[in-house]
Amino acid sequence: MNQPEEDLKTSDYKFTFRQTGNALSSERHFSANNPTVAMQMFDLACKKDELSADEVDMAVWNRWTNRWDEVSEEDVPDSH
Repeated sequence: MNQPEEDLKTSDYKFTFRQTGNALSSERHFSANNPTVAMQMFDLACKKDELSADEVDMAVWNRWTNRWDEVSEEDVPDSH
């Protein structure tokens, strides 16, 4: 069973968010094949920890430029 090479590529994703009712922001990091899977992992972690997050920003690590690149909502079709 062969998977396309794109499915095997893993990227690091960073979620910067603020908990509802809290002024401080927090970060969570996930490794995933694409932004949709990373968002699903973030949502699952929030449910597990009973965390309600506001103002969620998503970024992907660009190892070639050594920086975090913002991920737009258009890149995540199943985002809320």
